[in-house]
Amino acid sequence: MASDEVIDAVVREYAHFYLEDMEDEPVDEYVDYCAYARIFHRWCGELLLQFVDSSPTPVRLAQAKVLLQDRYFGLRASVPKSHRNRMGGHGHICIFQVYEQAYQKIRLVELTLTPPQVVVPTPPAPQAGPKPALLGITLGEVLGEA
Repeated sequence: MASDEVIDAVVREYAHFYLEDMEDEPVDEYVDYCAYARIFHRWCGELLLQFVDSSPTPVRLAQAKVLLQDRYFGLRASVPKSHRNRMGGHGHICIFQVYEQAYQKIRLVELTLTPPQVVVPTPPAPQAGPKPALLGITLGEVLGEA
């Protein structure tokens, strides 16, 4: 067992140390991102700023989706195999998670602009009117026989 003298010495040594001081230090939000995800995240941020955050329209959102798809699959083809299909929360954040976040933001804005229909409207009833007369000869009739 530790004596009271040892405990008192440790307490005096760390008396100025507070955990609250550590919270003031800036935290790198990209510490868990791999190098490829950091680059892709930066590109996605510029894409979202250009097409989604500033005056979004359905056409601009569709353009953003296509550009995001093309960039993701182009990057996916060029990264090492260990980064191509990494989708889980284990380990580092990889390009798929960045792609998914950007796509979800585009989709959210898209649903805000054109929300899905809650009730499907009933089709209009057909209008009753005179049947058009058939012009021509139907199969099986013979001309000239009466």
